[in-house]
Amino acid sequence: MKLIKLTIVLTLIFAVIIGGALYYMYSRKPSSTSREIIVDAAPIAKPILDKVIGVFENKTGVKVHVSYEASGVIYTKIKEGAPIDVVVFASSDWGLKALNEGLVYPTPSTGLGYQLVVMYVRASTPYNITCLDDLAGYDVKIGVANPDVAPAGYEALRIINQSPNANLLKSKIVVTKDIGELVSWFKMGVVDVAFIWNTFNSTLANLTKAIIYPWRCGYNTTVYYSPVYISKNSRNVQEARELVEFLSSDYVKNITRSLGFFANEEEARIFMTSTST
Repeated sequence: MKLIKLTIVLTLIFAVIIGGALYYMYSRKPSSTSREIIVDAAPIAKPILDKVIGVFENKTGVKVHVSYEASGVIYTKIKEGAPIDVVVFASSDWGLKALNEGLVYPTPSTGLGYQLVVMYVRASTPYNITCLDDLAGYDVKIGVANPDVAPAGYEALRIINQSPNANLLKSKIVVTKDIGELVSWFKMGVVDVAFIWNTFNSTLANLTKAIIYPWRCGYNTTVYYSPVYISKNSRNVQEARELVEFLSSDYVKNITRSLGFFANEEEARIFMTSTST
């Protein structure tokens, strides 16, 4: 008899536990962290995203998974249908290509990290260099990041090709695999001059004799930025929209300025005008 009573009591306890668990599972509100998006970004955007993604997550409850890859890889992945929600390309030409192919939504979109390619001259260089064409007369090594993968390298070659001494200047070029390696080589003295983003001003200040602005020497210079789009493969369009709108906010613009970027093209153009003479 006691055994029967014990069995009944245990059964009731078990039923209460299971019932409570089921009630909790089906009646509770979804956790805020259940809202998630995948972002695939070019490495050039990493300093900005590292600063602001956590703020966005705390503000909205949307969990953001970010990976960093070359723009060509990002483009290929969304073309092949990868379930990416937001893409951040290294330059506007990649964004335009994806837009023309119908791989991303035209709106909303924004731009991150506006910057310019400038020419850094190492302090150890024993020559008076004030413009690009001065390099033609000296024995120097000119550092350029691989133009096939690095927008800064592509822009450097575009600037050099405008020079009447283009062929001679190109014979002095040393190509690195990416902008990171170029910065390292400049620091080690492997190259005397390097075409690097203006955002490295403070990083390279102690090693630099002069910073040459190509536009001051009469060379057309492009303002670069990282375009942000929602992929048409997105499974979380609303959350992706929230992120893109956040990235266009004044808060993020102020963060980009604090990191040495321009917040928009107008600011970059104003800087170019103010440093043209």
